[in-house]
Amino acid sequence: MQHNKINKCALAVKLSLLVGSAALTMPAFAADEAAKEEQVEVIQVRGIRASQEANLNAKRFSGAVVDVVTAEDIGKFPDKNVAESLSRITGVSVTRGFGEGEKIAVRGTDPAQNRTLLNGASVASADWFVLDNPSRAFNFTLLPSNVVSDLEVYKTPQADIQEGSLGGTVYLKTRKPLDLDANTVSLQVQGQYSDVSEEWDPQLSGLYSWKNDADTFGVLVSLTQQERSLARKGKEVLGFGRQEVDGEEYWAPRIIGDAFFQQQRKRTTALVTAQWQPSDQTDVVLNVLDTKLDADNINHNLYTFFNSGFVESSAVLSGSGIVAGQANNTSSEFAVIDRVSYSDAKSYDLEINHTLNNGVTVTGKLGTTEAEGGTSRDRYHQFNGAYVNSSYDSGLNLSNYVTAGNLETFSDIQNRDLSYIQEGARLMNDEETYAGLDFAFELDKGIFNRLKTGVLFQDHDKGQRQTGTRFHWLADSQHIDPANGPYGEVRAGDGNWLGSLAGLKFSDVHDGSNYAYYPLMSSANSASTVFPAAAYNSPTTEFLFLPNTWEVNEKISAAYVKADFSGESVRGDIGVRVVKTDVSSAGYSWTGDWVAASIDMVGGYDLLADAVEPGRDGDWGVAYNSLKHSYTDVLPNINLVFDVSEDSLVRFSAARVMSRPDYVNIANQQSVNIPTRTGSRGNPFLEPVRANQFDIGYEWYFNASSLIAFTFFHKDIQGSVLNSVTREMAFDEINNEQVEVTITEPKNGLGGRVQGLEVSYQQAFGDFGLITNYTYTDAESEQERDAVNNPGSGLIAGNSRHMANLTGYFENDSFSARLSYNYRTEFFNGVGEFGNEVYTDDFGQLDASVTYNFSETVSFVVEAVNLMDEDLYQYHIDKARPASLYENGRRFTAGVNIRF
Repeated sequence: MQHNKINKCALAVKLSLLVGSAALTMPAFAADEAAKEEQVEVIQVRGIRASQEANLNAKRFSGAVVDVVTAEDIGKFPDKNVAESLSRITGVSVTRGFGEGEKIAVRGTDPAQNRTLLNGASVASADWFVLDNPSRAFNFTLLPSNVVSDLEVYKTPQADIQEGSLGGTVYLKTRKPLDLDANTVSLQVQGQYSDVSEEWDPQLSGLYSWKNDADTFGVLVSLTQQERSLARKGKEVLGFGRQEVDGEEYWAPRIIGDAFFQQQRKRTTALVTAQWQPSDQTDVVLNVLDTKLDADNINHNLYTFFNSGFVESSAVLSGSGIVAGQANNTSSEFAVIDRVSYSDAKSYDLEINHTLNNGVTVTGKLGTTEAEGGTSRDRYHQFNGAYVNSSYDSGLNLSNYVTAGNLETFSDIQNRDLSYIQEGARLMNDEETYAGLDFAFELDKGIFNRLKTGVLFQDHDKGQRQTGTRFHWLADSQHIDPANGPYGEVRAGDGNWLGSLAGLKFSDVHDGSNYAYYPLMSSANSASTVFPAAAYNSPTTEFLFLPNTWEVNEKISAAYVKADFSGESVRGDIGVRVVKTDVSSAGYSWTGDWVAASIDMVGGYDLLADAVEPGRDGDWGVAYNSLKHSYTDVLPNINLVFDVSEDSLVRFSAARVMSRPDYVNIANQQSVNIPTRTGSRGNPFLEPVRANQFDIGYEWYFNASSLIAFTFFHKDIQGSVLNSVTREMAFDEINNEQVEVTITEPKNGLGGRVQGLEVSYQQAFGDFGLITNYTYTDAESEQERDAVNNPGSGLIAGNSRHMANLTGYFENDSFSARLSYNYRTEFFNGVGEFGNEVYTDDFGQLDASVTYNFSETVSFVVEAVNLMDEDLYQYHIDKARPASLYENGRRFTAGVNIRF
């Protein structure tokens, strides 16, 4: 039921007791223990204003520098996606590659340098997108917002919270059945419209919570199913090279693609929480989370290869690049990739809290979490073409001429022959088992009032496996010469399946629709003509991509001591966390061509190896090697809060923090991208990136729903991961030749610094309210800048110099509305798949929501995402030189919420 203004005031007082005294002074595995011990009444927060008051109380009474977002209502978060809600927090930035919040970063750090915990424990995460590498960054597309009761972003560490974050730790909490009324029900029935795909999709969720009359046992079940018909229009450059114009070298595109991406997303999430309190001293909670994202997609890309350099007189120069121009004798690939993709995650978490007779609280934590994701079937179709000349403009719009004066037409593309196919899979896995034990002692030793200590052990595996399917068998079981490629080369034969594909044109797989001026493929037509059952009935074989198959194991042992203190006008905590990390990185090594080596591993397969390396006897020296590394970190910290007046305070925090290297960087692997002549190699002996940091801030709470705050932060970073560059030879399987490639390998190098200022202001004016914040971040690397020979050098990824949020809202007993704008300036993404620096330009997104409370139990909701239809623009070093332009469009949601 919507609270009136008087009830809201009472609510704020009660919440200040609840949140301030308990919620943010938790041991690592007992986030809600203090609230349980003090038996403070649990109050449901409803309404925008009440939620903001709860947020401020949580922030005000915390020991660390923390920002909080509480649920606006049972089963309803201010945003559909948890990442979107996080983006409204001061200093938090979000990536939106497909128009939806995916990964977050805090205070100018890379997403992989931040941690996400669910009820104090890790949650496994695996990406669905085929170009994503296994990362430490949590992918929030797995987690619908309605499974979360509230979230906290710790920008300064406490010894009882897991280490591993250079920027911040996101702490997500779920609801408990004994905190809710018996037979609580919340339902959402909504539809979402995407204006690029022009499709409506259902958004359904439900929550039911039950407990017995004695309030000793309860069960909560939450189910969510959200679908999205996603379409993204794009132009993109696949790698930049150096071209000479008037005796000087400039950056120029190697390949330009005109892309159209389509995807059917279906996210299904189940959360079951069982809670048992057999006595006032014991609380047992079991959380089971099962979430799955089906993400099948098809990508069309009409590539133009600028092979022979530009006509100098046509080159339009800007800064260090050719931003428009013409080249003769260009070539083309119309590449269509049909993918079955997904991301699954499961988590089983058991927590037991027991208070002994002497007042000591013991907390045990035991759990396991696992995830798998990627592309389980990747069908690649290539339709080649040739042009007499091609040109592009500053918006990457292409003009391709098949003959002098004649642009390529829809019909020309329809008549292209199928020239190459392949099928493969690339799957990522993530798994962790953990166990921990914590003790909390109430003290009366001067200003110290509580001592916490504990241990935690984690056994974590992360890796990937990539495979390919080889189609090149004749009907009489004789082999086709493999010299033309490792997968499935389209050529005539004596009645074999591949021979039947010779002469197949795009028109044979066309689905009847088109994007821009090219046709779109039908997955069903491809399955029946290009990849029919007969192809798999032939003696095909699946072989392993040796360079892209690896696994990293980390065994982490941690112990901590933390003391809470409180005196006259001062409070806080001091502690130290000691953690040892043992790394084992396993991957393949071989000699010669990896494709031949891999197929030779299949057994019983008569590979014509001489066609790959003449004179070879078949001994490829394949071995699976494991390299080991270990390191220990001592991480002290102190958080101080000085209450300078009844409604204002000053904070100071100092700490040493660390962030482990990303998995792909420590993988025992090497991979090469032949078309762009680039590759990468892992380094299992990387050390963590470490930093000494401090914060100082001022906060003025001039009423229950109002705040002005300033926080200055500084991070002195050591051992930043940098790229070293070498030039080596690699085998081009398609063209059967050795080519020179540029290999990048990560190493620990010089450090850098990140510092900045956060400013927050929010206030309620009767039924209206304003929430706004601004973050300035200055990041600087000590490495020398060399964009030509060492892309990414001298830069710090993920940092936007300016970020801002502005939210205005109106709310009364029957109606509420909110308009929110989120903005960040340009930032360096990192070195892309094609070996070049990628930057994302300024991005601002306007969102809105309106809720009408029809009755105490029924409300109607209308929401809009990206109202201004902002496009995603990425560039290469200079803003005038685009690397990609993506149109994700707007999304609109309408529906009904029911609660009782």
